[in-house]
Amino acid sequence: MNLFKKYIMPLKNFLFLWFGQSLSQIGSTMTGFAITIWAFESTGSALVLSISGVLIMAPRMIFGVLAGPLVDRANKKTVMILADIGTGICTLTLFLLLHNGALEIWHIYVINVVKSTLNSFQSLASTVAVSAVVPKEYYVKVSGLQSFSDGVMQVLAPVFAAILLGIVGISGVIIFDFASLAFACVTLAAFVKIPAVKAMEHTVFNMRQYAVNLKQGYEAIKGSNLLRKLLAFMVFINLIAGITYYSLLSPMILARTANDSQALLFVNGAMGLGGVAGALLVLIIPSGKRKTRVMFISLTLSFLLGDVLFAVGNTVYIWVIAGFFTSVFLPLFRANEGYFWRTIIPLELQGRAFSLKHVLQSGIAPVGMVMGGVLADYVFEPLMADRGSGTGMALMFFMTGVLGAVYCLIGVLSPSMQKAEAEAEVMP
Repeated sequence: MNLFKKYIMPLKNFLFLWFGQSLSQIGSTMTGFAITIWAFESTGSALVLSISGVLIMAPRMIFGVLAGPLVDRANKKTVMILADIGTGICTLTLFLLLHNGALEIWHIYVINVVKSTLNSFQSLASTVAVSAVVPKEYYVKVSGLQSFSDGVMQVLAPVFAAILLGIVGISGVIIFDFASLAFACVTLAAFVKIPAVKAMEHTVFNMRQYAVNLKQGYEAIKGSNLLRKLLAFMVFINLIAGITYYSLLSPMILARTANDSQALLFVNGAMGLGGVAGALLVLIIPSGKRKTRVMFISLTLSFLLGDVLFAVGNTVYIWVIAGFFTSVFLPLFRANEGYFWRTIIPLELQGRAFSLKHVLQSGIAPVGMVMGGVLADYVFEPLMADRGSGTGMALMFFMTGVLGAVYCLIGVLSPSMQKAEAEAEVMP
């Protein structure tokens, strides 16, 4: 009864939203896993997968800016439902192309662009909705729940995808994706109540007003010394992650195992288990002060025990361990970073501020992904060709892993970062 009163009732709306969206994400991840295998088997190119990844991330950068002021003005539930419907149409299109034997790489590129554009609106509206339905004291724990579902998704999605691929083929995976999306849409419409957020000024929405709204989001970020420092930190981290982790992990594993999808399945599953374990740590460990140190130490360990181990390992067993340690520390980082953003930025400004955050913080990742694909195909793989396929990409993982760990250790020891956190904690 105490658990029901303390957690279930205050988080009822969030739990409905979280469950529906988590199931939909499992379906989407299953499709992504199946399409990745199909594309690499069809082309054998790491660059093709890097371009595909860029076309997922780049629209979020471009349309993420557009989404911010619009999401702040619009009904959050309506935005999410419309985006889900559009994504469902893309999923059906992919199914029809596959069913008729007409799917080509450029089709995947186009579908990725459209789905990413819709996701930029859906994810932003969902982020603001969570801030609206969750009391402040639950922000860190709610982030832990989201990381928990992300980890479970990483474990279950590849397993379910592999099972369905063996039974009904890739078309069956896509059908499940569509069904899970429909379930999330119905759950959102029927059971989630999002309280009204303080309305934006009633003005005609034109380009001038749009620029004013964006400036308001920028000023909200600029006004916090801590948020400025965290943004600068994440720009460099996402460049490193773009070069290897975001773009080369799957092709490296496939290349070093002669396209063994089971090996990739095990590694993805281990990463999911790591995410689940890390999320449980967030839920269990009391949320204390010195959150920035927790963030930087978490990423340092992720780089050293994850990326570097991916590089030096040459068996699936070692890669499974690396996958676990890559992910187990990330929920601690995300929960504490999210706490600062949700508490420092006023709720009525979060749409435009978070959209700018995403663009400024993640906009460098597609650049890193293209760099990673080009460097892998034309520099490091040819350079290390006598050592075996995938060895060049492994060397790239070693270099970015060491560089990332050193950079995070600088953040741990930075007096200015600790001062900025102390200033943020005393803000009203």
